[in-house]
Amino acid sequence: MFEVSMFQIFVIFMIILYIIKRPRIGKNEPPFVPYTIPILGHTYNYLFNPKKFIKECKEQYGDCFSIYVFGHVMTVVSRDSLTEVFRNSDDFDFSSAINELLPFHRLFTYNAGITKESNIFHAKTTREQVSGKLALNTNIVQKYLMKGMDKWIGDCNDPKIVDNTWITLNNIVALSITNIFAGEEAAIHEDLIKSFGSFAFDVGSLLMIPPILSFIHPKLHEIVITLPMKFGWNPVSRHREVAMNRLRPVIEKRLKEKTILGNNYKPYNDLLEYYMNQPNFDYTIPENLSYHIENLLVLVFASINTTSRTVVDALYDLAGRPEVLNELYEEALTINKECNGTITILEIQKMEKLDSFIKESLRHSDNILALPHYMISKSYTFSNGYTILKGRKVLMCADDMLKAKECYGDDAEEFKPFRFVNAKSPATKVDRSYIVFGGGRHACPGRFFAITETKLLLHKLIMKYKISTKSGKIEKKIYIGPITIPSQSSLVFENRVKC
Repeated sequence: MFEVSMFQIFVIFMIILYIIKRPRIGKNEPPFVPYTIPILGHTYNYLFNPKKFIKECKEQYGDCFSIYVFGHVMTVVSRDSLTEVFRNSDDFDFSSAINELLPFHRLFTYNAGITKESNIFHAKTTREQVSGKLALNTNIVQKYLMKGMDKWIGDCNDPKIVDNTWITLNNIVALSITNIFAGEEAAIHEDLIKSFGSFAFDVGSLLMIPPILSFIHPKLHEIVITLPMKFGWNPVSRHREVAMNRLRPVIEKRLKEKTILGNNYKPYNDLLEYYMNQPNFDYTIPENLSYHIENLLVLVFASINTTSRTVVDALYDLAGRPEVLNELYEEALTINKECNGTITILEIQKMEKLDSFIKESLRHSDNILALPHYMISKSYTFSNGYTILKGRKVLMCADDMLKAKECYGDDAEEFKPFRFVNAKSPATKVDRSYIVFGGGRHACPGRFFAITETKLLLHKLIMKYKISTKSGKIEKKIYIGPITIPSQSSLVFENRVKC
């Protein structure tokens, strides 16, 4: 009797997989980069040598080409092709690509997570209630940033080494944003601040699971990373419960005030009040309250972690450049004397050197590929003549775009902190080459608040501390595949009065 060994079964399986998953490139598609390793394709270079790999591909094939990663063909775009993706939102969808990385539709039980339709509501909320209220929110943000600095960094009369810089700054940002989103009444609770601060890290931990099974089918990866949910684990549910427990009493109190005061009721200036005023809001129905709290958590996910990442990257860029720190301190000192330490929007607008520094830091985020989109229409033909079909994943060559010499000059690769001073190009301005906040009409509406808070926090840190890297060198970011995370090295904080 013929016996089939496990090895033979494996070989047969791999042959079938190779035949099924072999890339099929249609007519007029972007040039497909050849590879030498069957099945794996370009996955190894994508994960372990992305900068060199993408640079070589771009030099040989231009600004639009396709690669084979994790069992799927992906198209990489830069320059004009990249701009077209932003301009044609009816053809390219960001939310479906994000849901592939993190299955929000499975994690969020009541509001379906992040969808193209829900993004319209979230964008409107952010634009009107967060970025649209900068003048009203500045004092609150300033107040709690300073409280956070005192709590998590301290006086530093003696030099203090901070090892977990990102977590430290994330806690400070979480404290201020919790007060803006949930209100000062709810933000007195440590567990709510901690929950909001750790939410993106907890959900984002799912990204650490490599999509190996996507070589067979992308749904298999989703099944694996959501398998613990079948046994009751869900990183969203715990945070939703904390928020419900802390926000329900505040909602009840405010509704009681409305009943008693009637037209004399003074609305609170926070997102919770905005959600309470929605036509479909009814906190007595648990599912309805959960729906609105999950909407709030979507904005928590999108704001705290990203803002603290901007701050920590800028702080590392600053700590390794003492001459830049001194120049920014002089600007901060001048502004602080003019306003007696109480910063308003007017003073924030005067921080021209700090704004330029932040923009340059963001430009050097060093992410090789970012902002994934899916092609959702039947087909799309770029202006260069290349055509891609529905279902194609598109990756943006971010680092190449952000360091384009035709936009930033021959020194585009250099870190020049005051590159944008007097250039009428603030850190919030989205243009063809500056794609940190996306592009087109769907560019991040929260960028105005994020940059304002970043400037406020850095201003306060610069005024209070002399900051340096423990190594005395400029610390580099850490690559995880084609994206980066902040350096894990220590920073040293020392009170300026005691220096």
